[in-house]
Amino acid sequence: MPFLYFGTLLLSAQFFPGYNHLTQYASELGSAQAAHPGIFNGGIFLAGVAGVAAGLGFARAVPALGGHRILGILAGLCVVLFGVSLILGAAFPMPDPRHGGFGLGMAIQLAPFLLAAALWKQPAVRHLRTFLIVIGLAMLVMFAIMMGVGAMVTRSNVGLFQRVYALTTFPWVGVAGFVLHRRLATQS
Repeated sequence: MPFLYFGTLLLSAQFFPGYNHLTQYASELGSAQAAHPGIFNGGIFLAGVAGVAAGLGFARAVPALGGHRILGILAGLCVVLFGVSLILGAAFPMPDPRHGGFGLGMAIQLAPFLLAAALWKQPAVRHLRTFLIVIGLAMLVMFAIMMGVGAMVTRSNVGLFQRVYALTTFPWVGVAGFVLHRRLATQS
């Protein structure tokens, strides 16, 4: 999921003359203003599908590792909803009001905390739990900044802040998936 998202950003920007990662929203790469919006929208669609798969994987992996089943399912559901919001964002490019996925993606804010709680009694993943809590806090801070807290985001830096927020939102899904996959492989 993180490789698809960031790879899509970098690739699609190459086909949008004058695009500026510091000042423009990522979704502008898939808007009607883009020369080739299909590159961005296709990549974001694939990242969304990967998010859905990751969420389903978390929901299955947590109980298989002896973690809390319900919390694992809830964490997975939050990631699935985020993936669905990416799919909707690709299907309905800016400025379509459905581009935001009806707010479904906001569930990702809870996912690292739920996953950490689901794995709380599993000593083999204590470093992952710590990482999830730290990244979850970083996500919350960046989300608050993106929503206007501190009035730090302006039209001249919105792209930069969106990228920093994305760095707190996407990579942890890959890290957690990798760690859980390795734990499952060593368990069997």
